[in-house]
Amino acid sequence: MAKDWKTDSCKKLSCDILVVIFMLMSVSKALPTQDVKHTFKYINHDELLTFLRNQVANYPHLAQLHKVGESVENRDIVALQITKNVNNDDGIEPGKPMFKYVGNMHGNEVIGRQILINLIEHLLGNYGTDERVTKLVNETNIYIMPTMNPDGFFRAKEGHCSGIVGRQNSRHVDLNRNFPDQFSDSQPHIQSETQTLMDWINENKFVLSANLHGGSVVASYPYDDSPIHRETGYYSASPDNEIFKRLAKTYASNHKTMHSGGVCNGDHFQDGITNGAYWYDVPGGMQDYNYLHSNCFEITIELSCCKYPYATELEKEWGNNKESLLAYIEEVHRGAKGFVKDSETDEPIPNAVIMVSGIDHNITTASYGDFWRLLVPGTYTLSAVSEGYEVSSSPVTVVDGPATPVNFRLHKRSAAGYLRSIEKMSGSQSAPPTSTPLTSTANTTPKPTTPEPEADTIDVLVGHINKIRDASHRENLKFIEPAELKHHHYTDLQAFLENITHRYPHITRLYSVGVSVQGRQLWTMEISDNPGVHEAGEPEFKYIGNMHGNEVVGREMLLSLIQLLCDNYNNNHFISLLVNFTRIHIMPSMNPDGYEISTEGDRVGTRGRENSNFIDLNRNFPDRFDVANTINRVQEPETIAVMDWVKKYPFVLSANLHGGTLVANYPYDDNAAGIATYTKCPDDSIFKQVSVAYSLAHSTMHNGHPCTDQSDEYFKEGITNGADWYSVAGGMQDWNYAFTNCFEITLELGCIKYPMAVNLPQYWSANKYALLVFMGQVHKGVRGFVMDQETGLGLSDAKITVDGINHTISTATEGDYWRLLSPGDYVITASHHMYANQSVQVHVTFDAAVEVNFTLSKSPLEDFSVKQDYDIQENMATKYQTLDQMTAELESLSKKYTEVMQVETLVTLDSGLSVPMIHLSSVLDLHENKKPHVLLIGGLHGNEPVGAEILMRFVRHLLRGFDKKDDHVMEIFNDFHLHLIPYLNVDGFDTNQKADCVSDMSMQMSTNQLKLNSPTMTALLQQMNIHKFSLTLSLDSGGLFLVIPWERKRDRMSATDDEAIFMSLAHAYADGYPAIYSPDSCQSSVSHGIFHGGDLIKNMSGILDKAYEDYHNFMISAHISCCRYPPANDLPNIWMNSLTPLLNIVKKSKQAVYGEILNNNGQPIKNATLKVDHHSVVIPTSEKGEFYVILGAGPHTLEISAEGYESQTHQALIEEGKSAHVQVALNKELDKMDFHSPSMVGPFLADVASKCPDITDLHKIGKSPKSHDIWMLDIGSKKSNDPSLTHILFVGGVHGNEAVPTELLLQLAYDLCENYNKDYFITKALNSSVIHIVPSMNPDGATIAVAGECNGKLGSKNSNDVDLDMNFDSKYVNRTGALEGETRDLSEWMFRSPPTVTIILSGGSLGVTHPYRSNNPNATLGTTEKIVLDYLGKTYINNHPLMKAGKISCNGSDVPLGSNVVAASKLHPHYGSLLDFAYDSVSSTAIEVYTGCCDYPDGHKLLAAWHNHRTPLLEIIKEATRGVKGYIYEGKQDKPMVNATITVKGSHHQYPVDTSGYYNFYLSPGHYKLVVNSEGHETLEKSVIVADGEPKMLNLNIVMETKKSEFIITTFTIVLILGSITLGIILLVTVLVCVRSRRGFGKGGFHRLSLHEDDDETEIYDMGSKSSLLTTREYHDDSSDEEEHDMYDKRLMRR
Repeated sequence: MAKDWKTDSCKKLSCDILVVIFMLMSVSKALPTQDVKHTFKYINHDELLTFLRNQVANYPHLAQLHKVGESVENRDIVALQITKNVNNDDGIEPGKPMFKYVGNMHGNEVIGRQILINLIEHLLGNYGTDERVTKLVNETNIYIMPTMNPDGFFRAKEGHCSGIVGRQNSRHVDLNRNFPDQFSDSQPHIQSETQTLMDWINENKFVLSANLHGGSVVASYPYDDSPIHRETGYYSASPDNEIFKRLAKTYASNHKTMHSGGVCNGDHFQDGITNGAYWYDVPGGMQDYNYLHSNCFEITIELSCCKYPYATELEKEWGNNKESLLAYIEEVHRGAKGFVKDSETDEPIPNAVIMVSGIDHNITTASYGDFWRLLVPGTYTLSAVSEGYEVSSSPVTVVDGPATPVNFRLHKRSAAGYLRSIEKMSGSQSAPPTSTPLTSTANTTPKPTTPEPEADTIDVLVGHINKIRDASHRENLKFIEPAELKHHHYTDLQAFLENITHRYPHITRLYSVGVSVQGRQLWTMEISDNPGVHEAGEPEFKYIGNMHGNEVVGREMLLSLIQLLCDNYNNNHFISLLVNFTRIHIMPSMNPDGYEISTEGDRVGTRGRENSNFIDLNRNFPDRFDVANTINRVQEPETIAVMDWVKKYPFVLSANLHGGTLVANYPYDDNAAGIATYTKCPDDSIFKQVSVAYSLAHSTMHNGHPCTDQSDEYFKEGITNGADWYSVAGGMQDWNYAFTNCFEITLELGCIKYPMAVNLPQYWSANKYALLVFMGQVHKGVRGFVMDQETGLGLSDAKITVDGINHTISTATEGDYWRLLSPGDYVITASHHMYANQSVQVHVTFDAAVEVNFTLSKSPLEDFSVKQDYDIQENMATKYQTLDQMTAELESLSKKYTEVMQVETLVTLDSGLSVPMIHLSSVLDLHENKKPHVLLIGGLHGNEPVGAEILMRFVRHLLRGFDKKDDHVMEIFNDFHLHLIPYLNVDGFDTNQKADCVSDMSMQMSTNQLKLNSPTMTALLQQMNIHKFSLTLSLDSGGLFLVIPWERKRDRMSATDDEAIFMSLAHAYADGYPAIYSPDSCQSSVSHGIFHGGDLIKNMSGILDKAYEDYHNFMISAHISCCRYPPANDLPNIWMNSLTPLLNIVKKSKQAVYGEILNNNGQPIKNATLKVDHHSVVIPTSEKGEFYVILGAGPHTLEISAEGYESQTHQALIEEGKSAHVQVALNKELDKMDFHSPSMVGPFLADVASKCPDITDLHKIGKSPKSHDIWMLDIGSKKSNDPSLTHILFVGGVHGNEAVPTELLLQLAYDLCENYNKDYFITKALNSSVIHIVPSMNPDGATIAVAGECNGKLGSKNSNDVDLDMNFDSKYVNRTGALEGETRDLSEWMFRSPPTVTIILSGGSLGVTHPYRSNNPNATLGTTEKIVLDYLGKTYINNHPLMKAGKISCNGSDVPLGSNVVAASKLHPHYGSLLDFAYDSVSSTAIEVYTGCCDYPDGHKLLAAWHNHRTPLLEIIKEATRGVKGYIYEGKQDKPMVNATITVKGSHHQYPVDTSGYYNFYLSPGHYKLVVNSEGHETLEKSVIVADGEPKMLNLNIVMETKKSEFIITTFTIVLILGSITLGIILLVTVLVCVRSRRGFGKGGFHRLSLHEDDDETEIYDMGSKSSLLTTREYHDDSSDEEEHDMYDKRLMRR
């Protein structure tokens, strides 16, 4: 048994050795591991491929490289796959989702490329050691494509932050605009890189993805564009909007800066995320393609402000993105996941459709039947469907954690059952993929052997039209011809028409459009299958004849045409089709009066040409160039009747029939110059086509030689451009085209104007087919409907535009339209100002019109108008008002709203034009100081009228809101006073100019810019002075950006002192108009965001600067439209975009301080001024001492001054969006001061102490040799035990004959007391510090000093004839003799209570000195000391009017001090000075101020000295409260380090700590390095930044560590050494035990065990303590084996 025990002991010991080794390994693993070494440099494409191949070689079980495709320049596009078991079935495992990152899509946006390289290193390098990474790689199939655009990267340049070089691929195509787009029928030419990604996306079941870009810092989610393709501000939500927002927030919230939303200049993204289209519209983007064409949910992540930063930034960018990259991959495991399998075979069903009730987006299963459906937490119904299976649905609860498992087992069923089950599903669910029909649907019926009758279709109709325009086909048409052709006078014509309508009532309607001058009816015959009704979808056509009364062929041809159409209806299929599909209007005579006086046989005469008022009606229409002459200045009755008629009916095509030659004449008929030259209209092509159609169908017109016996005119193909023939202003055909939908040409039908009746059949024969063919042209081009998406109803007055053709038509009442176009490819857009635009690409042929229907969704405009703009229809108007119209409307409104609106004339100009100015407020007769006065200006540049339009709409909006007592509008009237000038530059105002969407007003200025000295500007500046506007906003155009001062740089600086306020106001506007921040908002403007005028262009007007400098008026220019002169149709959208920002900026002006400046009697102080936050701008108050100043949120310091009064400071705490009231009562300046004898000093101070007992303590610090008391007044905080208080010592009268310092300090004490709790800075300083004032240190000398002695020496020394300023201890000289009592008393006090700052006031000069006064060579200052002392001294100098002014020489001194702080040794060098003592011995920052040239001036000069010194004395107190303070502790014991010292690098000066380990010393603004020393402790360095601005102490507690041994080893080394020692001991013991078991007992060692069983107990006993030790401690630990094993198990599990 003993042998067994010993053998077991060996075994157990060996096991324990292994346990110990394992423990050591565990400990070593638990120690921090060194991070994977990352690549923080840019590598080219070849190096990238090498890097990726090396990763595969190093991690073959985790990484596999895939070539996905090639770039245009044949560079490989690759992706690295990272997952566990990557080589098994390409790493695709059931239930493992696929994830991808794609970088460098834009070749010059490189951060994505780089951090993906770092991510690869991180994932592979940390696999197996980092639990999170290991889990990700094990459970996710990760694909990383560092670059999608290697060609672009090759061209991009390092350091180019905002360039475009390399952005596109090598064919100059932006790959993120190159994918098929859901909202566009015209698709781009797909690039090879794009196709590569499309194939990759389509062939794989990616679940989640991100596309990494640069140029901003934000996460953008689908959709990236919208149906209306609005440039910005349109939130285009996908069905999965909520999960996309979560995904974007996941990345942004884990990014170190992105979540703030404002990393880059101009960025304002809430939570660091944005909807793509809301930011700016990107058609053809990759993220939308992923979502719409695959399972993959992709977002776009912008990673850095700089697109291609220098490599030094790469490590920081990896640090910013590392956590986000990992957290985003983890999101692939959210939502719901599972399998879809066959219920019978248990086989997976790939490509089964997974639908979510209520979310119109489906995904499909992968090859194993597995799926992953990303969803936010919530309850859903999921359905699975596959062809041949029944639909299966299941409720699912998605939690905020790992994906919820949900599996489907589908049952097979028949195809019919499958379709029925689909029909039963919720209508909100998407339909399943289409499939091939199970049975054939082909028609197998044999064709009839006899010809089928023609179909009743437009195609058949147009087929006839196209045939009969050729003479060879006309013979096949057989018509019932008119029986007789003759001339019809008015009564005959009327009888003829009445007879026709009587015979054919079912297809005709006779009506009159008006009467002639002589009262004759302008009869018109309508021919249609449904007369009197506009049939939706049926075009309307018109013929007008006899416009010139003596040109009669047209009149007779139209009567014959009427008869032909009616007689042949239902007898000729072609004519029936023409009547059934066209609403035809025929006016045989527009000028019946002229006809009646014309003469048959007239060839070229003019009798009867005009109407009875002798007006040529074809010169009487309004001209498109607004030409008004004697002929068309007033329209004739016939003209008016036709104009009204054409506007009433939706005519599409028309012809005006004339005579005198033979030609088809098309627009334009004139031009601006009024000369004969070819003048194309935008639709020149289709006009030539329809003209040629008539000409070719005419028997001779197409020959082009009409009247050879009259002229040699030649018209090619029988057609001519009107203006090319001769210019006609006021013609009817141009009016039709320019002002209506109707396309009209003019047909000259013969060389004889009034031929004999016998010749009429010839004319009919020549024109019959042409008249029919021309009529049929109305069915060419494009036709269709524009409908409301919600109601399905047609939209009237929708606009139809064609890209490249600058001519718009409108839809009819049923939403139907007809757009004539010649054959070709076009992009046609339907728009309505209340709906989102829709565009389609159309191929037009020579055949029947292509049907294109538009279904428009409501644009935000309608919702905006109803919900935000009180449904004010005038504000939705799509036209510009004239000056007269605006003026008339303002007058009308002011009469209606007298209680809240006034209109006055700002100025009347020499031109006779006036500039109106509007006032809107609940109180109009008073200038209320508590309200912000806001001025809004439009039309600053006369050729930018959009501002005027927006302000007129703003006025209507506010007044309508006032009517409705809308709370928000009433707030405007009650809390603000608005002043509006809708159009300032009236002389330059022009609403008739052409739309201008080209000019970039950020790069050029308007030529209509008003000069500052113009009468209008002079009047404007006078209003600024009167009303003290807080804010002025000028609404301009020509871009989307804002301009703030300076317009002209100051000292090469663009920003004003009030930069923060200007930016706050500008952002208030721009935040309401997000397109202002978008770089792609305006193609015409390179600028977007907020700019200083000085950073844009040099020739700005300067009005912004003038308003700010002279009136403290925050004036901003807002450019609110990309177009300098936008088309009128854009006005409603501009207004919609402008209302919120206008309200925002107006309300922002309420964030301000206002108040009154009064004297102590409560009376207002005129001409007072104030400064804010130490800025240089001086703000004047009103005559009543009132002020109103816009400020940013937070605390602000006001400095108030007025002549004859002491200045004061006050603090205003401004809350966001609120104003604060401050009332100021200034103390009168002293008007008299007298000198005080030494005996009066004590009583004076006692009086001060009695007035302010809570903050003062008067005590004596000693006596002079002649027993005069040396007084010290402590004024400030009485928290005597607070070490954080700053102590400031003022000492005067060191030389008794220098009387001014004593008086200044006495008055300072009084001033501090009087202004405590009245002046903000004085109160703050006294609450945080203690001012120690010693007015007279040498009372004995002062007693004998003589008043009026400027240079006298009597009294300069004390009564022992000792110069006290040479009696202080100095480290640079061994003083002989005892200290004087005064010196000793002050020195002892200073040792007991070391002042932080010491200010010594002296006389005999004017200026400031710093240590040293000693001229010892060792008495020198370090660089840092000089900077600190110089700053403190300059604080005094810069606030003293005479010192600041410059050189001042006192008494012929060779060392004038002036405006510089100089060493005291340069003025009066000597040892033992108080200045050097304070600095060296007490470590107090000390300066000496020389208060005046005269030591003891006459009394009348004392007052002036106080006025000059008051401000600098107060400022030096404020400045002294700046610096660094805190405790120094010993690290381990947390005890104060009382022996520590602090030195500032660059300084020889040492600052000690007090008995509590506290330090407190002054430092000027700047960067410093503090060096802390204490014996026995490590020297410690701390970097600190002392801020500029309002003085304050920086709190910095310092912890010091004891010195460490020189021999330093790492924790790992210690563990390794200890482990090795332990292992050695264990091995030694093991050997001894094993040897003992073989040798038996030996003396002093282990003995061989007996083979006999009865020896067991003895042998165990004989082991004694050794046996006991081994069994209890090494082999059998009774402490709890199980607990220890459990502990290690848990520890390993946690790892």
